[in-house]
Amino acid sequence: MSDSQAPMSWAPAHGLPATAVPPMPRRLNANAAQTILETSSPPTSGQRRMGTRLGSASASAAFAVAFAFVLGGSIGCGGRQGAGATMPQSGTSDASQPAGANAGQSAGESDHDMVVKAALPYRVLRADGGQEIDEGTFWRELADADAVCIGETHRNPHHHWAQLHIVDTMSESAADRTMALGMEMFQRPFQGVLDDYAGGRIDEDAMLSRTGWEDRWGYDFALYRPIIELAVVRQLALLALNISDEVRQKVSKKGLEGLSEAERQRVPDMDLDNEQHQAWFDDIMAAMGGAHGHGGGGHGGAHGDDGGERARRIYTVQVLWDETMADSAATWLAAGDSAGQRRQILILAGNGHCHDSAMISRMQRRGVERVVSVRPIVEGGDRESVAAELAEPISDYLFVMSY
Repeated sequence: MSDSQAPMSWAPAHGLPATAVPPMPRRLNANAAQTILETSSPPTSGQRRMGTRLGSASASAAFAVAFAFVLGGSIGCGGRQGAGATMPQSGTSDASQPAGANAGQSAGESDHDMVVKAALPYRVLRADGGQEIDEGTFWRELADADAVCIGETHRNPHHHWAQLHIVDTMSESAADRTMALGMEMFQRPFQGVLDDYAGGRIDEDAMLSRTGWEDRWGYDFALYRPIIELAVVRQLALLALNISDEVRQKVSKKGLEGLSEAERQRVPDMDLDNEQHQAWFDDIMAAMGGAHGHGGGGHGGAHGDDGGERARRIYTVQVLWDETMADSAATWLAAGDSAGQRRQILILAGNGHCHDSAMISRMQRRGVERVVSVRPIVEGGDRESVAAELAEPISDYLFVMSY
């Protein structure tokens, strides 16, 4: 397939969109683990004040950093606020970004420009085998799916451009189906707020305030604004997929057994025994000098019983996010459409949630048969190489961008 740059076909406020998504490798080095953390957990207020970074932590401190991250989120995703690292400012470099990427915004640059200017030529590969596929095949296969999970590293504008391009292309020719944009970034108690925003009853400021964006997610909304505006223009339903901070934080501190009966009612059916997912998680923890394996003492390894218990709670929160988002998406799909059209959901989530053993298999367990994942990656720029993704594929497509 030839290098592609998608045409811009809509124009809400300022500039316009373009490109796509996918997941993560099983064998991880410390750099890859750091990237996953950055696409996984919201930072705690304490971490925001300290500007905590895994790269500067010792191996023994890495586990504590991971645990602090999960107090505000989960590995593979989570808001910046409530549990993690400080966002880079304009003009500063960040090792988590591909060369040339800047999640900050320069003076005078519009919010849309920040994402649109991140557009890059791209090719699409099948993750299983690495063959390039032509655009027509790619778009037809996505159109046939019930759910398309589009991954991201939260601060990477190239990934958000990819998401924008996929949402743009798929929603432009969707007369045969009713579509929704499901988002990890919003929590289920605030679904009514998203409905009001999509319906034009409240403005953006009210929506962000009432959903607690700054405290509950915290990444620059400018990275998401063009995608959400496009979804509203195209009349996609906006869906809040995630569990509330209140339940998540309680599970991260006390485990599921610490929840009240009312809180338990908000927790979906959970599979904590998926061996493939546990191995994925353990690889990340081991790469950070944290928990080791499930043999014998389970999560925790050299950290002893206390470390094992902490690792268990981190893992439980990770699964809680996956299961809640999978449940939210599956519930919307199962509700059906009043006009008799089939439903399709496009999901924006961190790479640590958007792969085979995470949300994908958990949606399939709920009866959603046709679920695919797309992993955006900048060739030569992202910490996870294309070769690493192809060596042990856990997604369906690699959306490979290049400078």
